[in-house]
Amino acid sequence: MQRISSGKRINATRDDAAGSQVSESLTTQVKGASRAARNAYDGANLARTAEAALGTVSNILHEMRSIAVQAANDTLVDADRASLQLGIQAFIDEVEHIGTSTNFANIALLDGTFLNQGMHIGSGYKEAPLVSIEDTRAKYLGRFAVAQTDRMNEHGLETGDLRINDVRIRATVEQDDRLSTTQRRASSIAKVAAINDAFTRSRVNAFVNRNDFVATGDVVGGTLNNENFLSINDQVISGYDISADDADETLMGAINHLADKTGVVAHFNADRRLVLTAEDGRNIHIKTVGNAGQITGVMAASGSLVTRGTMTILSDDLFKITDPSNAQGEFKIGVNEDDIIGLNELDVLATADVSTVQGANRTLSIIDRVNEAVIHSRGKLGGLENRLEFTVSRLNKMAQHAYSARSKVRDADIAKESAVMVKNNIVQTAFTNVLAQANQQSFRVLQLL
Repeated sequence: MQRISSGKRINATRDDAAGSQVSESLTTQVKGASRAARNAYDGANLARTAEAALGTVSNILHEMRSIAVQAANDTLVDADRASLQLGIQAFIDEVEHIGTSTNFANIALLDGTFLNQGMHIGSGYKEAPLVSIEDTRAKYLGRFAVAQTDRMNEHGLETGDLRINDVRIRATVEQDDRLSTTQRRASSIAKVAAINDAFTRSRVNAFVNRNDFVATGDVVGGTLNNENFLSINDQVISGYDISADDADETLMGAINHLADKTGVVAHFNADRRLVLTAEDGRNIHIKTVGNAGQITGVMAASGSLVTRGTMTILSDDLFKITDPSNAQGEFKIGVNEDDIIGLNELDVLATADVSTVQGANRTLSIIDRVNEAVIHSRGKLGGLENRLEFTVSRLNKMAQHAYSARSKVRDADIAKESAVMVKNNIVQTAFTNVLAQANQQSFRVLQLL
């Protein structure tokens, strides 16, 4: 009667000591797995919330990149770019807002504080993988290890004289730079090519910066002819009468007329000094003969010089630049000896500025790095979400099987117990009837007597 009324085979430890212990262990497993499944489901929802916010950030980055591409176009004037910068700043503010306000159950997700948080997705001790979500605020996104080098040394890289993260950088060759006209192996273009060839092992890459040369003096004016001429990247500039300060911009026009051959354009800075610019970073080889140096203000005396460019070296983590051969490999690329480059905030998304062409190109570089970081974070969250969904399914099945096993141990077999009860009732009734009949026999004997 007790088993049928309670539905349990084991109502007290005395009913089945071993079975009671097994039943309690299975109960613990059922409840733990059920709770862990709910934890995993909460974790999956957390990942979905963070990933949705990062999806919005990705869309904003696409719009920012489009604006930066527009701003890099020289068909715009400064006023146009100033207007575009207002749009960029609005997007930056929105990314910052998303990073600071995205939360799940009052838990901040994207402000850099959600680090090494455990998702307890098991019924046992310390079954909690650690989860971290990178800081996606505008003042952090793009926070890479970035080094802006000085100008390149006049020597090319040799095998083994430069290592980045202990990865040997190959020697530069003339074919690395097909733009410069002299010192090709020593150019920033060649050295960038050598560094990038080792990217898969060093995880550090580089790109060439714009190369600028600023004249040392004012344009005093004079005649450029066969005896007094200027040469830029092997292209001779002669046959012009240059006025003081190049008032009629004859010199600037003559240089820019050959820009398709030299890769160099000219303009004047605020001090009215001649500035030569190679946007692709090629070497600028300048030669003056006779009085051309003084006429143009390029240099004080006749002679030749080569202005080599700079480069930007970057990685998503700290990196080091060394030269175990002591052959001044670091100085060849314009960095300090045994330099260690750490993360910095010089090129984060919050510094994006498209008010100039140079700024627009810099912004494109920043956005590309930031977009890569956001895609990486979204990939991690997507993987976590998939993992937790499988975990929920696994835990639910585990709880189901443990519940079934516990039922076999603890719960009563109602059919069997009913049959036993009926049998016992029949036996009891039969015993009562037999006893009653036996009592009647004695009574009848007494009646006869």
